[in-house]
Amino acid sequence: MNSIQYIEDIDIAANYTDCYRTLMKKKIPAKTKILTAAIDALIEGLGDIEMNDVAKRAGVSVGLAYHYFGSKAGLVSAVVERFYDDYDAIMNERYDAEIPWQKREYKRLCAVVDFLYTSPLAPIMLANLGSSPEVLAVEAKRTRATVELAKANIADGQRKGYLREDINREVAAGAIIGGITLATAQALSNPTLLDKETLTDQLWDFIYSPLAKRN
Repeated sequence: MNSIQYIEDIDIAANYTDCYRTLMKKKIPAKTKILTAAIDALIEGLGDIEMNDVAKRAGVSVGLAYHYFGSKAGLVSAVVERFYDDYDAIMNERYDAEIPWQKREYKRLCAVVDFLYTSPLAPIMLANLGSSPEVLAVEAKRTRATVELAKANIADGQRKGYLREDINREVAAGAIIGGITLATAQALSNPTLLDKETLTDQLWDFIYSPLAKRN
C-alpha cells in the first residue's frame, strides 16, 4: 500500500469515527446508539467486541444493550445486517435499461468494488468475521436474494443479444456473486496485492469474457 492510499484509508476511518461521535451527542434512540457504537468497536477491535465496551461507548447500561440485542452474537448479527443493507443497495441498484448490458454491469461492478474498498467494515465482514456464524447466516440469506437478481440480469443480457444463450443463468449468477465476494476478501486481506482498479478490471474479465456472445 502506498503512502497516499494509507493516508486516505486513515482519513476514511477518522471520518467514520467522527460521524459516530457526532451521532452519540444527538438525541437518538438508544438502540441506534448501541448499534453505531458496536460498528465503531468492531472496526477498532478488528472484529472483536465486548458488550460492556459497546454500552460504555453508547452511553447506556449493558443491560439495555442485552435488552435490545439479546447477546453479543445478536449485536454482531445486527451490525452484519446493517453492512449488507448498504452492500445490497449498491449491488442491486437499478440502472437505465437502455444502457448496453456490458457498460451497465461494468458500472455496477465499479460501484461494488469501490464500496468494499472504502467501507471500514468490509475487511471485518469479509475477512475477520468471514467465517463467524453471524456473518455466514446473514450472508447465505442475502446471497440467495442477490443471485436471483443476477439471474434476471443475465437473462436480460441474453434477451438483448449481449450474452450467450447456452449459459446456465443460475450457475453463472452464483459464480459471479461468489467470485466478487471471495476475490475482494482476498484482496482486502493483503492491501499490497491489488488496487481496486486492477481488481475491478480482472473481475470484469472473469465475469464478462465467458458470458459474452461469440461472433
